[in-house]
Parts: sequence; structure tokens; C-alpha cells
Amino acid sequence: MEDIPPGDGFEDANNPEKSLSGRLFLIMSDGRALAELVNLFNSWLKNHKAPFSRGLTPSKKVFEHLREIRPWDVEDRLADTGLLDDWREQEKSGQDTVFFEAELWYPRDSQSRRQAAADQVRHLVRELDGQIVTECIIQDIAYHAILGQIDIAHIRDLLNRPEARQELALFRCDFIMFLQPVGQCAVPIGDETEEEPSTQLPNLESRTEGTPVVALLDGMPLTRHKLLDGRLVVDDPDGYEDEYQARERSHGTAMASLICHGDLDSQGVTLGRPIYVRPILRPHRSFNGSFSEAVPETVLPVDLVHRAIVRMFDGEGGELPASPEIRVVSLSIGDPARPFMREISGWARLLDWLSWKYNLLFVVSAGNHTRNIPLEVPATELSGLDQEDLQRLVIRAVVEDTRNRHLLSPAETINGVTVGAIHMDESGPKPNHLIDPLNTGMPSVISAHGPGYRRAIKPDIHLPGGRQLLFENLVPPPGTVELRTNDSGSGQCVAAPGQRGALDHTQRMRGTSNAAALGARGAYFFYELLETLRTQPGGDVSGDCDAVLMKTLLVHGSQWDGMFESYQDALAPNHNPRTFRDYVARFLGYGRPEFERVLTGAKQRVTVLGFGAIDDGEAMEFAMPLPPSLSGINEKRRVIITLAWFSPVNSRRQKYRVAHLWFNRPKNIEYEKRICADHRAAQRGTIQHEIFEGSNAFTVQDGQKMIVKVNCRKDADDIPRPVRFGLAVTLEIAKPLLFPISIYEEVRERISVRVRAVANTM
Repeated sequence: MEDIPPGDGFEDANNPEKSLSGRLFLIMSDGRALAELVNLFNSWLKNHKAPFSRGLTPSKKVFEHLREIRPWDVEDRLADTGLLDDWREQEKSGQDTVFFEAELWYPRDSQSRRQAAADQVRHLVRELDGQIVTECIIQDIAYHAILGQIDIAHIRDLLNRPEARQELALFRCDFIMFLQPVGQCAVPIGDETEEEPSTQLPNLESRTEGTPVVALLDGMPLTRHKLLDGRLVVDDPDGYEDEYQARERSHGTAMASLICHGDLDSQGVTLGRPIYVRPILRPHRSFNGSFSEAVPETVLPVDLVHRAIVRMFDGEGGELPASPEIRVVSLSIGDPARPFMREISGWARLLDWLSWKYNLLFVVSAGNHTRNIPLEVPATELSGLDQEDLQRLVIRAVVEDTRNRHLLSPAETINGVTVGAIHMDESGPKPNHLIDPLNTGMPSVISAHGPGYRRAIKPDIHLPGGRQLLFENLVPPPGTVELRTNDSGSGQCVAAPGQRGALDHTQRMRGTSNAAALGARGAYFFYELLETLRTQPGGDVSGDCDAVLMKTLLVHGSQWDGMFESYQDALAPNHNPRTFRDYVARFLGYGRPEFERVLTGAKQRVTVLGFGAIDDGEAMEFAMPLPPSLSGINEKRRVIITLAWFSPVNSRRQKYRVAHLWFNRPKNIEYEKRICADHRAAQRGTIQHEIFEGSNAFTVQDGQKMIVKVNCRKDADDIPRPVRFGLAVTLEIAKPLLFPISIYEEVRERISVRVRAVANTM
């Protein structure tokens, strides 16, 4: 078993003997086996020294760590779902009925069994004086869900009396796989400081042209805002716009602003094409006066997003496709009621399937967690800490709370690019009364953590999400400190609706929503790069590979750039570097990408692209000419390789990912080490990003090529058709002045597309 660093959510690093709560699920071969195990455990509880039958004595070591062994029951079905808490909130608000979402088991190819299951749930709901609001079946992702509502009088007793939960037939229904709150995916609207726009705004005279390639699924933007007027194509078939007042159009306005212009403080380039906007949120006003934008409680998010994408590409109700040229979809919302734990959610399964079906890139926010951060320091010592000491304490506190900071569904998608937030903006000095917990460029304290499904690297990348400043909150004796998030004083500058209907206001916002919007913005500029390449001699870049090449390029410029050393210093200074790299990737992903390094060449850096489609058992070799001027030079150099693809998925198999693509270490070039993410972890998802570094001199003859071999094999099922992939390879050197000519020019003069299909030698 691998050595795992402390503080990963399974033990208390400061108190290894501390008892912790948790559950392990064991699949038994039959009921008799479970009964025998329970009897064995109960016998051991009565007498720890009681003899066990031959071969069973080692069980005592396991029993020492257990409180009870019992069959799975209602409490396990409700645990970690937040359903009862959600119902309590609905009761407080004075509602007569409460909503729930039930995802049913999906029998393979049996419509009659699915119908029987739905009928049984309907019957149980009617017994509670309720009704089924909507139902959704998507066969390709084995998804069958029901949204229902029941009379609140039937659930008041069970909210406070645990034994009553065992008596409710709906909770015991064997047809139900998951019972959970309706996934409203609410985006709270805080008290961000509203500002007048800067005098240095983007060029508002520039106009957009062409059809959209970026889609935004979010709240309804303020379309006539000066920063957005004429830059959006809104498609609102459900009429959500009618529910909004102008001053309530906050989140969609902010996300559209970030995609169009970036952080307004950065004076970035404005997109040349319009954005396609499909509102999927509408105003939600709670009983206590708070306001948010949320998916309507009468709608299943999976169904809503499915209909939105199908409408784009296939049309709806006999209409023509709404926007079939879309290549990337920005999804800056997640479901706080569905932190990713073990099973991949229906929403993530949907995104993965749609990516494969429509050749579409989803850029998804990792999710925000604004939990308080307790520090291991007395309040009297906080002011005396320097920035590095404070950062160490904050990193440790956040890491020890990892079990409460998981990705928010659908961020576990394997085909999409999941974006976490970097602690970075250009808002200027912090107010004196607030605390800046991290150095610029570190993962934000509110950004959700991975890993992803089957321990895949997630989030994939981190982009600026604003500096999340904190304020001090004293805890009773022993007088330690808790840090709480603050809604003002920092953040990225975005367009905002004025409180009185003004169309020229801005505000500052923070979070992974911002980072995901910037990811979609970056994907757009990579699309423009591909369009430019198509106009050049030999630039026969297939449009079918646009989305997967955008995915490749989004990640290609990523590196940890000091983050690893900061986490190692705070958590495990003497730990095994390889196992620690695998562990820490759940916080760092592949790091922070520098898009400009990928978009532009330089004297000391050259990037080449490859693409294609590959089937099970096949391989392709890509050849990159090596510059002869490298010969005999013992200066630091790097080879960066990124491979990305969209895999079909099998929602009925634990492996889930159908196509596994990978590259081997490059041939014909010398290097001494791999840096950043562990190469084994990099092969668990649908993006393999590796950095090879070396400095030893080696001989390069003119005409010598670096060979990168891309392989494919089936994983969870047979591959239905060849899998599209994108490949990016960068060669860079540290000291360009040592070279008489540019390695960029050397490679450019020698390159031609040479792709050789070979039999895979697995």
C-alpha cells in the first residue's frame, strides 16, 4: 500500500489517536455471509480474546477500528445528501409541500421494469398526498430520475425523530438508488461593492462578427449593459427572462463580462464573436429576504442542460438547430447538495456523453466552499505572523478539512475541463482590517478540491478567481482564531446591474465561477488560433478536432510554478516526493496555465500540434524535428507534452471510461526527470499532461526527430468509433542567448506533418 501523507481527510495529523467517524461499504456475496460477519463482530465485542475459526483471526485487527457492522439501511441512503436539512429549510419558509429528487436504478434494456419502478414511486408519493412534478429518462447515460413533492405534514415527525425515518415507505423503496434535494444549484448574490465603471474600459466601439463558438449556460445577463450590448445572442425558450428584474441579473452578467473582456482591470482583448446565452437560472427569493439565482425547483438540472444542448445542435419542437457551431460551453454553476464523493453524478455523466456525441468541450467550475478556516494559533499571535507562516497555517487548515471541500457536481466530469480558482486579481492593496491568507498565485481557500472519478487529476487547471480576503473571528477558549470569508475589498472587476437600473456599473466578484468563465474565454482564443492556422500553407487543421484541440491547449501551458514547494513546506517537508506529487495533485491539478506561452512562439520555445482519430489497439507516431543547435549544450531544457481526448462512457460499468489513450516517454531526446504531476495519476482521466526536464548534453544530428507515440486501448467497453484526440508538444530552453539562431526557426524550417500509424505494442 502506498504511503499517504497525513491530513488527507482520513486522519488528524496532529492527533493520530483521535477517533474519527466514517463509513465503509462492503458488498457481500449473500445475506448469509453478512449475518456471519455481524455475528463474528458481536462475539468479539463481548470478548476480545474469544478464539476465531481458522483463517478469521486477522479480522480482529479490522474490528478494532469499527463501531458497528450492520446491513445498509435508510440512514445510509440519507447520509451526506442534505435532504432532511433541505426539508427543514422549506418547513421554516412556511411551504405546504417539500420537493425531492429520486434517481432510480436503471435496468439494462428493460422499459417495463423502468415503468414499474416509476409507478411504484408515484404510488408512494400519492400516499403522502404528493405528486410527480417531472420525470427524465436518458438511456445513453443510464439515467432515470423523478422530481416529486409531498405534503409537509407527512415529514414533520421524521425531521426530528430518527426512528420515524425507518417507517417511511418512500425511504425504503428498493427502486430508488439516490434520494436527495432537488439540485437547484443556487448562486447566492452577496453584497459586493458596486462601482462606477473605470475610465479605462475595453474598446466599446468594436463590434462582434460571425456566429458564436462559445455558449454560456447561466443566469439571464443584462443584455443592454454597455459592456455587453450587441455582444450576446440570447436564446430563452423557457421564458426565464420574464422572472427577473433588471437589478437581479447579476451572475449571468458577470460571467458574460468575464468571457467577453476578462477582468476589466486587466484591459484584455474583447472577443470578436458574440456569445450564445441560454438562461438556466432564474431568481429565487427566500423567506428570510435573501436572494439567489437558481435552477427552478420544479426542474431537473440534468433534463434542463440536456434539452439546452440538444436544442443547440439538433433543434427542438421541429425548429432548426439554435447554434450548431458552438465548440465550447461555459458552465459556472455547481450543486452544493451534491459534493462528489464516490459515484459519478447523473449531471457529470450527461456532460461526458454530450461531449462525445456532439464533439463539444465543457468548461466547468470546480465549486466554492466558504467554510470557516480554524487556525492552530492563539488570537494574540495572529498579528505577529509573517505571510509565509500564515500561509502554512492556512494550507494545513484547508487540507485537514478536505472531506468537506470536495468538487461540486458536475465538476467530476471526465471529458470536460474542470477549473479551480487561483488567489489572484488586480484589485489593488487590501483594506487594513482584512487578512490576505495566501501569496498571489496559490489555489484559493474557497476552491473545491479533487481528486476526480477513480482518482483522476481534478481540477484540471486553476485560473484567477479573485483574491478571497478573510476577517478574524475569535473562538472561545483556548482563544484560537477562525478566519471567515469576506465579500468586499478584492476580486475581479466585472459588469454588473446597477441597483436603480443603471447600465454602466461594475462590481468585484470572486470564485471558481470566474475562473471557469476565463477558461471558456481562453478556449475562444485557441479557436481563433486554429482558424488562423487553417489559412496558412499546410495548415490543414480539421474542424472536427477543434474542441479536443482547445481542450489540449487549455491545459498545455500549465505548471505548478512554486505551488508544489509551498504545499510540501506546509504539509510534508520530508515526504517521498513521488507519492506526495500524486497526493497533492488533488489541490493543484496540473497547475496554472499561461495561455500566452501557448498562443505565441519565441526564440527559445516552439510548440507543434498533432491531432487524429484512433481505435482500440492502434497507435500513431508523431515526429518533431530537433534543432541541431541543441547538440552538445548542457543547459536546462524542457519537453512539455499534452494529450487530450473525448472518451465514450459506459454508465453501467465501474470503470466508466471506455477509451484510454496515452503517450509513452518521448524517444530520441535526453532528459533526467519528470516534474509536476505524477505520470501514473496523469493517465487516470482524459488529459495526460507531462513535463520532462533535462540539462545533460547529448548529440543531435540534422534530421533527428523526437518521436511521441499515442496509443489507444479499450477500457470499460468496446470503442464504438475511432476516438478524436489532440496533441501539443513544446520544446523550450532556459537560456536562448547561448544559441546563435532561434530553435523556433530551426524546427519551423524542418517540420512537415509525418504521422505513421503503427500496431500497438501493449
